[in-house]
Amino acid sequence: MISSLRYLKRNRFFTGKFMTVEDLTAEQEYVREKQKRHNRYLHGFGVVFGLEVSKSGSAVVISTGLAIDCQGNEIVVPEPLELELPGRDLGSTLFLSISYIERETDPVPSPSPDCSEMENSRVEEGAVAVFEKGNANYGHRHFKGRWRSCGESHGLTIARLRLSSGQWRIDRRLHVPLIK
Repeated sequence: MISSLRYLKRNRFFTGKFMTVEDLTAEQEYVREKQKRHNRYLHGFGVVFGLEVSKSGSAVVISTGLAIDCQGNEIVVPEPLELELPGRDLGSTLFLSISYIERETDPVPSPSPDCSEMENSRVEEGAVAVFEKGNANYGHRHFKGRWRSCGESHGLTIARLRLSSGQWRIDRRLHVPLIK
């Protein structure tokens, strides 16, 4: 856990400093890494609020909510996510995990000579949910009311599903990591 500590650099601004893309990117990375470090070491990982899983016909629904992954990223679900239940050929137990993702959005004309090319101008932070055969939370330690982050990139398991009598059922005995 502590091996992921490193020095951070931030910009030193002064009048007349020429700012490059690298300088502006470094500024964003500094602020993001400070926040992720805070989340990881002071709060651990897990669900902050919401993200309850329910079954609706042939799908599962994840309610709105917020979680922190093992890298310290905030996983935000601003509206319910619906996922079709998989077939029965994947085994008798599945885990539903949620992960942090980034996607480029908002294309604008690039400064090419004829302005015919487009570049995305924003990065949107989001969430993706997937069914997995293993529990992504397995092996993480719980210490004094807090789940310790490993610092690795992986999903956060929020539900276990079991195949029973030909139907997927949510196993309510799974202990989802919570941030208190």
